[in-house]
Amino acid sequence: MDHKAEEKRRQRHSLTLLEQVKRMKESTEIIDVVLVAEGEKFPCHKVVLAAFSPYFKAMFTCGLAECTQKEVVLYDISAESVSVILPYMYSADLRLTHQNVQTVALAAYFMQMEDVCRMCQKYMMDHMDASNCVGIYYFANHIGAEDLADRARQYLYQHFAEVSLQEEILEIEFQQLRTLIKSDDLNVSREESILDLVIRWVKHSRQARAEHLIELLKQVRLVLVSPSFLIEARKRNTMILCNSECNDMFEEALKTIQLSTQPSLSLRYGMETTDLLLCIGNNSLGIRSRHGSYADASFCYAPATKKTYFISSPKYGEGLGCVCTGVVTENNDIIVSGEASAVKRSRQKTRNIEIYRYHQRGNQFWHSLCSTELRELYALGTLHNDLYVIGGQMKVKNQYLVTNCVEKYSMEQGSWRSTAPLPLPLACHAAVTVKNKLYVLGGWTPQV
Repeated sequence: MDHKAEEKRRQRHSLTLLEQVKRMKESTEIIDVVLVAEGEKFPCHKVVLAAFSPYFKAMFTCGLAECTQKEVVLYDISAESVSVILPYMYSADLRLTHQNVQTVALAAYFMQMEDVCRMCQKYMMDHMDASNCVGIYYFANHIGAEDLADRARQYLYQHFAEVSLQEEILEIEFQQLRTLIKSDDLNVSREESILDLVIRWVKHSRQARAEHLIELLKQVRLVLVSPSFLIEARKRNTMILCNSECNDMFEEALKTIQLSTQPSLSLRYGMETTDLLLCIGNNSLGIRSRHGSYADASFCYAPATKKTYFISSPKYGEGLGCVCTGVVTENNDIIVSGEASAVKRSRQKTRNIEIYRYHQRGNQFWHSLCSTELRELYALGTLHNDLYVIGGQMKVKNQYLVTNCVEKYSMEQGSWRSTAPLPLPLACHAAVTVKNKLYVLGGWTPQV
């Protein structure tokens, strides 16, 4: 018997065992233990529980009372989480939702099921947005999930302007909010959003939170708030107007602003950014260099100051032969794509789309990020720091065909995978991200 046949036989054997145990669970055959959570009973098999959970293995082999008990009561574990974890043990099917993922993660943590913990964390990472990142951050800290906490913290700080408008942030505790708004790392362009958040947080439960108003206002950099906003905020909120200490803080800030005294306060992260228009050149008929020759027209323009800054071209050295399209991710990574330079292409067996990322430090500003199967007239999009190569024209058996396929590149994992296709083949289109949604517009479809 060859190796592959033997491997298939073993796989069939394992699947048969799994299927039979699953059927016995469904028909409640040879049940030897019943789990009880929130009064709900779950008949199952000790051997399955022990195989997947070190917690249950220790329970059933320790020689204590649980070894012989027909029912095991699970305290502080929800019935819903047990109803999700048990099917996973019997069938590898873990049905996570936005509503149950945290309770399932807690139960898995209690049962010492590391695989389920990892899947729950990945689910929360993949579905993180402005409406839930605060809860995920504090939940991850609570259970000691450091990677998840770091990811949620980065998302929370990077998107704080949007997060501050969500209902979830109004539910956090005083010390949590104080620590947040004290940070220099919040990506907000205007201090008004911090002041507005403090007012909304206190008003959300005014009777219980009014005592914290002054301490929270001390963390707001009032001299960075526009005078009109300060005056309007005080006028519209009696809790500020009727508090002498709050009034004094506002008056002092207004005087400082009026005197144009430079505040000794550091700016927050988002206040030090500059909006730029990027032009990544594509031919040698661009801007004349200081040496007299023509270079690629790669530069950026700051509308606020009307200044132009020149940047290195991705076509230098063995970079791109041409630049087809580009995007800027939510982490401000500049990404361009095109086909390899002639020098690099001469060493390749197949032609690819080459994707480069701009680095602000080091001697080589543009670094190769990844590559994928060649197509033309495609769109490059970005969402949640993932890249999407969308549609375009591909050469199949010496014939050019317009495609609807979409490839997604995870910058975190460094891997490609196919994702949901376009509803129709499309070429010469564009992609844009607005409010966490990726839109495709324009282009043309092949004639039938």
